[in-house]
Amino acid sequence: MNAYEPAAPPVESEVLKSSHVLPDGAQLELLELPASTALATWRPALLFVHGSFHAAWCWREHFMPYFAARGWDTLAVSLRGQGASDRPAGKTGGTLASHAVDLGNLVRALPRPPVMIGHSFGGLVVQRYLADGDAAPRLAGAALMCSAPPSGNSALVGRLVRQSPLLAARLTWGMVSKAFLRDPGTCREMYFSADMAACEVERLQGLLALHASPIPVVDVSAVRAETPLAPPPAEMPPIFVMTGAADVITDVPAAEETAAQYGVRPVVVPGVAHDFMLDVRWRDAAEALETWLVDEYQ
Repeated sequence: MNAYEPAAPPVESEVLKSSHVLPDGAQLELLELPASTALATWRPALLFVHGSFHAAWCWREHFMPYFAARGWDTLAVSLRGQGASDRPAGKTGGTLASHAVDLGNLVRALPRPPVMIGHSFGGLVVQRYLADGDAAPRLAGAALMCSAPPSGNSALVGRLVRQSPLLAARLTWGMVSKAFLRDPGTCREMYFSADMAACEVERLQGLLALHASPIPVVDVSAVRAETPLAPPPAEMPPIFVMTGAADVITDVPAAEETAAQYGVRPVVVPGVAHDFMLDVRWRDAAEALETWLVDEYQ
């Protein structure tokens, strides 16, 4: 297959759909695609955590079948209030801290510690989870991919405003008005590479709209009260940090900040946009993650 051709999503029957019941009775949507080889009997499972305006579905397009075919059990969760997960009574899905607690409850129910993989604000939730140290169930590792940095989004927004005020205005309008759900050009600029086929942008835009939640995963303004995150505990699982060189939402300095927080070096994948798991170059991002996984867990 050409690296820039979209892979066929897994057959619907292959993906196991279930829910995880939290202590308060709320249910989190859970998708599972088991490994197709025996390697998964000793490897950690991969638990994918989405970002804002997304849900578990975004991982089943490419990443879950890619890694399941290579011997990794894969799971994707929709955070509270997103996708098919139950919605709380409030105006948001929760806070960084409350989402981290929900993930801890899910991890505690798994047969062994997973590698938790977070995207965008989902990556910041994973970092909040890591900051809880021994209070959270142990992870085998964590991957922070096109993630918001531990200081939150204020500094990276400030950089964008200084470097490209018109782009900053378009992105802000696109998010606040949710124009990316209606306008393919806005959707492409925010999430995808410039050379992605128009029909693929429209298909993915339709999925974003289909699964969109009426409430945000977090209140972005409230995140300022939860950041910067505390320094990580002394004992940490292996950490992988990656960003895309074409990501206009979380830039390379944001990845460098995140990597410095955990004492690792960031991987910058050429040409990859913010939605690396759906982008035309999704395979490049998957291979970068796979290289790290094999090095750590082979």
